Amino acid sequence: MVNKLSKYGVTTPVVRPYIKATKELNLETPEGRKLVLSEAKNQLRIHQKTFERLASM
Repeated sequence: MVNKLSKYGVTTPVVRPYIKATKELNLETPEGRKLVLSEAKNQLRIHQKTFERLASM
């Protein structure tokens, strides 16, 4: 097998074990709804000009 990372300077790649996710995110709880609302507000604030351009299309 050819080392795909050799072009980035990695001589021997290390095989890492797969770590299964243990935390489940429930967005139906009040905390989940608050999280969704805060993330949506943050995205609207960060990408304000983009959303203005999309609205005017």
